[in-house]
Amino acid sequence: MTSLIGEPQLGYLSSQNIPFFAQGGGHGYSPTLAVIQNAVMIKMEHFDKIQMNDDMSVTVGGAVRFGALISTLYAAGRELTVGSCICVGSTGAMLGGGHGRLQGKHGLTSDALRSVRMVLWNGTMIEASETVNSDLFWGMRGAGHNFGVVVESTYETYPQENNGMHYTADMVFTDDSLESVIEVINSLIPNQDPALAMDLIFFADTTTLAPVLYLNLVYAGPQSEGQRYADLFASANGTTGSGRAASNSSSHITRVSIDASEVPFDRLDNVTAGGTITAACATGSRQNTYTANLHSFDVPTIRQLYDSYGTFVKANPLAAASLVLFEIFGQQGIEAKPDNYSAYPNRGFSNALALLEMIYTDDSVGSAADTWAHQWRDTFAMPDVSGYAQQHVYENRLKKEFDPKDNFNGYHDIPLKGGW
Repeated sequence: MTSLIGEPQLGYLSSQNIPFFAQGGGHGYSPTLAVIQNAVMIKMEHFDKIQMNDDMSVTVGGAVRFGALISTLYAAGRELTVGSCICVGSTGAMLGGGHGRLQGKHGLTSDALRSVRMVLWNGTMIEASETVNSDLFWGMRGAGHNFGVVVESTYETYPQENNGMHYTADMVFTDDSLESVIEVINSLIPNQDPALAMDLIFFADTTTLAPVLYLNLVYAGPQSEGQRYADLFASANGTTGSGRAASNSSSHITRVSIDASEVPFDRLDNVTAGGTITAACATGSRQNTYTANLHSFDVPTIRQLYDSYGTFVKANPLAAASLVLFEIFGQQGIEAKPDNYSAYPNRGFSNALALLEMIYTDDSVGSAADTWAHQWRDTFAMPDVSGYAQQHVYENRLKKEFDPKDNFNGYHDIPLKGGW
């Protein structure tokens, strides 16, 4: 892979104090990006090569999206923790840690990272790994947006299990099933099967704008095991997706529908959740995401959120594409690494990921969307709701060493002076 980014380009921009930023997959939409104004965009689209190596590691360019990476891995009979959305840039996601459905088995995407090649603010090309620039390599796995432009990454990969087939079930429930659905999820979290991943989604019906209670369940293993977990969410006194009598002990779940099947790894992200997650790949809209980590679900708070979401959408139909997503993935692979393994700060503190995705095309609704999402993000960050101590970000000396002019300040910047 030949670099088109180097000293003449970044060195000149930096010397002239011209702001710049690199675009890889182009899916990052943190509100912090608003600090970048009148800047030069460095498009990474030609850094799109993927190479399986003789030792079954994989080397990818800085612009490779998860969809292309998944296809290559599947063809080689391998797997790796990847994101749930095919259009997300694999490098950008990894730099923040890299959550995904397979993290219970393999840890974060960044946990599998072997090395990176990157360009610093002054155009210097360097490598970082466990043996070269090891301090920087530590920081790149979790806070990596702060130090340079990554042009190439190499990852360890793992043999596919179950011939690369995954069980997936999309389920819709009545509104009054919410509390019991949450209670079942809470019961699974403490010892969650490493192969089990769940996405709980609130979205608005396009006709009525009423909220829809939706659960996608994926099991990276035999269909029979996946069905066993889906059966926990069956209507009481009804039948399961496999035709057996419902095993759910709750009398308060009414499952309106279930669509279950087995799909190969390379098609999984396209079909799960009815395509709702992949729909986020659409361009042309404002997309701001507000996040928090949860130990488990506080049932009354989730009920308040669900009702508040319905009220918000009906009052702001121009933001009706907005949704709430909770990702409940296995933790064993993440917790198998020590806390200081990398700069990723939430090892052991991310049983469930809450994402408030505010989506709209008319800026007149932007203030209302921001206010609503901020309120709920702050609510989830409260210790008595999240189940974790107050959440903080932190500074380390690497920023001053590798980005002394704070050129890479747009994506969750680590301030040089240590103040937020």
